[in-house]
Amino acid sequence: MKIVCLANSFRVGGRCLGGIELDQNNNPVIQNGRPKWIRPVCNTEHEEVPTHLVSHISLLDIVEFQAIQATGHGHQSENVLFNTNSIQTNGRFPISRLNTITDNNRFNVLFVNRGAAVPEHLVDGLTHSLMLLELTTFETNERIFEGKPFPQIKLSFRHNDNLYNLPITDPSFLHRYGINNNILQGRQRVYVSLSLAAPHEGWSSKLVAGIIYDDVANVQPANFNDDDLPF
Repeated sequence: MKIVCLANSFRVGGRCLGGIELDQNNNPVIQNGRPKWIRPVCNTEHEEVPTHLVSHISLLDIVEFQAIQATGHGHQSENVLFNTNSIQTNGRFPISRLNTITDNNRFNVLFVNRGAAVPEHLVDGLTHSLMLLELTTFETNERIFEGKPFPQIKLSFRHNDNLYNLPITDPSFLHRYGINNNILQGRQRVYVSLSLAAPHEGWSSKLVAGIIYDDVANVQPANFNDDDLPF
């Protein structure tokens, strides 16, 4: 199986990898009118992928692996158990092609409502937990929590005239943000991968799992410790 990596985000115990399946010619696979999303998962407590297996993978990398079986459940229908010894990268997907696989015109609201999270009774009716948007109005902001050593970094943006303000869980972006807080200033466009987390205390949070912009095409993963990142 082959995907273009659009998310390599923090998840409890490791990483959450996600992307759109590609055919043998590296063209996105379309299923039921949408690009077919895949989330490679492991037999771990939270289905997380151990960080050391995927920390070298950048957004837009073409990633190949041996799929064992589809394990999708509920809204996280994209999950596929894979052979952890088989994962490898093989080329890059052009950022210029992302505008053909966005969900901007497919959903009026993000994951069924306008809020930052979805109540569990509404999550049960969803059949997807990953999407890609092209944004032209966006900015970062920080939320301070008492007793926490770092602020929570969030992305504020508009989609169909609705304002969203969601936590960023893209470790590579957070690392670069820590070096330069103005990293998105002056940019005309970014692509963001959004993920809907598993329910926790009756709610599923919406997360910015990947942020892609022109510079990312040439960025290699930095050497950093996920535990030191501000989220």
